[in-house]
Amino acid sequence: MTQALRGRLPAAVLVGIGLAALYEGSGLSFGSVRQPGSGFYPTLVCVALIVFAGIALANPPRTGRIDGGPSGGHARVWLVVAAVAVYAWALTPAGFLLCTAALLVLLLRGIGGVSWPISLATAAIGSIACYVLFTRLGMPLPTGVLGF
Repeated sequence: MTQALRGRLPAAVLVGIGLAALYEGSGLSFGSVRQPGSGFYPTLVCVALIVFAGIALANPPRTGRIDGGPSGGHARVWLVVAAVAVYAWALTPAGFLLCTAALLVLLLRGIGGVSWPISLATAAIGSIACYVLFTRLGMPLPTGVLGF
């Protein structure tokens, strides 16, 4: 397998996954922005995945090396995958606000190296903003231990 093909293969796989998920979710009710249906959010996520993976597919890697990223890149990817899996598992018992804030702190501080004060402030503001936005759209979110 050539370097160029190996560099574009993950993006091509993501485009395929996005298209397959979009096809599978096409039977769900889309609704509208004011009254989203069960297919509203999955459709938006699939379209975003297809668009961004398509952009990555169209643009070849800038370096001759596929592994030209920061050291520990593979470990960071697996850490994010594990964090999202734990997030999904803990969402119902712990609640949306607590899980989302913890995930954001992990991503900002642990993966991104952002300072503690900025990570904590961004996680608090981001999780509260998402909670307000989703609840205003009528989406029920897990309350967990915090009770809201």
